[in-house]
Amino acid sequence: MVYEFIYRHRWLLLLATVLSIISAVSGIGILSLINQEIEMLGKGQSDIIKGIIIFCLSLGALFVFGLISQYILIRLSATVTASLRDKMVQRILSTNYEQIEKLGGHKVYATLTGDINAISTTLGVLPHIVYNLATVIFCLSYMAYTSWQLFLCVFLFLGIAVVVAQLLMNKGMKLFEDLRELDDGLFKNFKALIDGGKELNINVNRKHFFYHQVVHPDINKLRQSSIGANIIFVILSNWASLMLFISLGSIVFASQLLFTGMTTEIIVGFVLVVIYMIGPLTVLIDSYSTIAMGFVANKKISSLKLSETEKALEHQDKVAIQASHDWMSLKVSDLYYEYEPQENDQYVFGVGPIDVSLKRGDLIFLIGGNGSGKSTFAKLLCGLYTASSGDISIDDVSASDAGNRDWYRCHFSTIFSDFYLFDQVLNASGCLADDRQIVAYLEKLRLADKVSVDKGILSTTSLSHGQKKRLALLLAYLEDTPIYIFDEWAADQDPYFRNFFYTELLPELKAKQKTVLVISHDEQYFDLADRVLKFDKGKMIEITDHLPEKVFVAVSEKVKDKFLQSSSQDEKVSS
Repeated sequence: MVYEFIYRHRWLLLLATVLSIISAVSGIGILSLINQEIEMLGKGQSDIIKGIIIFCLSLGALFVFGLISQYILIRLSATVTASLRDKMVQRILSTNYEQIEKLGGHKVYATLTGDINAISTTLGVLPHIVYNLATVIFCLSYMAYTSWQLFLCVFLFLGIAVVVAQLLMNKGMKLFEDLRELDDGLFKNFKALIDGGKELNINVNRKHFFYHQVVHPDINKLRQSSIGANIIFVILSNWASLMLFISLGSIVFASQLLFTGMTTEIIVGFVLVVIYMIGPLTVLIDSYSTIAMGFVANKKISSLKLSETEKALEHQDKVAIQASHDWMSLKVSDLYYEYEPQENDQYVFGVGPIDVSLKRGDLIFLIGGNGSGKSTFAKLLCGLYTASSGDISIDDVSASDAGNRDWYRCHFSTIFSDFYLFDQVLNASGCLADDRQIVAYLEKLRLADKVSVDKGILSTTSLSHGQKKRLALLLAYLEDTPIYIFDEWAADQDPYFRNFFYTELLPELKAKQKTVLVISHDEQYFDLADRVLKFDKGKMIEITDHLPEKVFVAVSEKVKDKFLQSSSQDEKVSS
């Protein structure tokens, strides 16, 4: 992914590189001028005015071209980093929920924080790498032009230095890869530290075990791996400095032992260039650990296999996808889903095959024991999971076709047991909902004293779990989708809101011709359903003897009248 961004901006990168080269050549020119002035000074032939003019022009070129090239590269680095972050968010949003769930939230979070920051830091040192690499190349070229004999001596030692450095770099890269894998485990523990706060605080034995047997050993492993990875680059830096000083010694001693005819001016010029080259080489070597972490991070991002089809999110003015509110039939045909078995686990759980048709306006209860397949079926039905086989269609439009998936999913509003509350309340068009409607439902759900709203933004979502579920109900209700799925919504509610949910809200949604699927264990309310679908060990059967029809008709008519009255009041408010 990083290579793609670099390729996209290759011409700007090339321009910056050319300017860096000009700046580096100016630096070499200054050294050459100084060396010539020393030689002329010894002969008494120095033209000081000409020398000062050339010196000032070279300094100006060194400063101006170096500044412009690094400005371009810094700007490019910031642009690429922002684009990288933006694209990563788009890729995660475009990746299906099932894949994110398989990866684990801690891995995705580690990538969004650690990996993106590592790549951002790598791109941040890019300007310095380009500039200093150009300087080193032209220093070596200048030495080869001045005296190929001394250059061979220097190049011999630098070649040995590069071979050893490459071995160290390979070792360092492997250690950084191991270090990055440990990061995933650490993020998993951090997530458990927050999400499992209640359990850890109430059970002191678990708290001690979690710290001493889980977190502390992982932190120590990370510490040891970090020391091992970084010490490689400390050795590399010191090795490079050693070889540079050996190169300086080789210039001085080789000129006396092997090249006795070498002039003092050439020797001094070589020494000046090598001393000048120490700084850029040091920068390059010190940057390698940053580059290594960036490459490891890029490799880790690629291994997540996130979606590459993020283009649909790029256009802010894209028309919101509209659900079909006049649909008649949702058909599930031979639907089967099988979970991937865990490592060394022979047990495989599957749901289905299921054949069922749902009609607009149906109120359906999904019942069965824990682990029977109710929630899995609900996630398959709303498109969060992709079936292993079979098909789902609305009025003969298949949800399996890639082009129909977003359209199909927008028919659903869901509240699962692990729901998340957003601050923004959206309406059916995907825009912020009207504050008057939100306030009306906050009062109805007895949340007006806890939560306020301003331009569709809720003041807080920091509530008790039961209150959060009521707020989630508000968000789902105002989305005004054709189909609703509620997974054990009433489980955490007091008797008043439990009764409100079953005897007022559900019939109200039914009166609006909404199809509602309720996962529930509240047997006393099963008679309110049009249909009851029971799950057992992944299989589904329909219970047909649960419903005295006249009971539901009476409740439904009563709620329908109440709904019509509330609708007329809403119209007056909106007008």
